[in-house]
Amino acid sequence: MNKQGPIIIIEDDADDRFLLEEVFTSLGYPNKRIYFVDDQEALDYLHQMDKCPATFPVKREKYKS
Repeated sequence: MNKQGPIIIIEDDADDRFLLEEVFTSLGYPNKRIYFVDDQEALDYLHQMDKCPATFPVKREKYKS
């Protein structure tokens, strides 16, 4: 997972968005957060991007089972 990119959050409740922002800030996440109120708005944003997030460089980690 690319941990340097923006975090896309789909949340229609303003109180929940506020709480999420407080948590990300208190945990020290430097990533830009992009909030959308519905899935179509998020898809429209992703479709207009020059690069698809799935093609961003990803470091694969091995998980122990």
